[in-house]
Amino acid sequence: MSKITPLYYANTFVDTVQDAKKKVVEQFVTDDKVATPLNQFIEAQRTFTKELNRSLHEIADYAATSTKDSIEKATAYFKKAA
Repeated sequence: MSKITPLYYANTFVDTVQDAKKKVVEQFVTDDKVATPLNQFIEAQRTFTKELNRSLHEIADYAATSTKDSIEKATAYFKKAA
């Protein structure tokens, strides 16, 4: 099974954005007392967004699978009834 999935691309995008935010903090915030909580917040955003992506991916997979199963059952029923 391939590791490259829509979830992989979504999480790669999240990492790109969050890494850019960290770079901005690194370059423009010189006080460690300010930079540390900002970086912690950025990491919390990364974790939250990746978890949200995973949940949405699972919901979409479930919806697709259950819809496919329902259509197959309905098709079999109507073929049998005909």
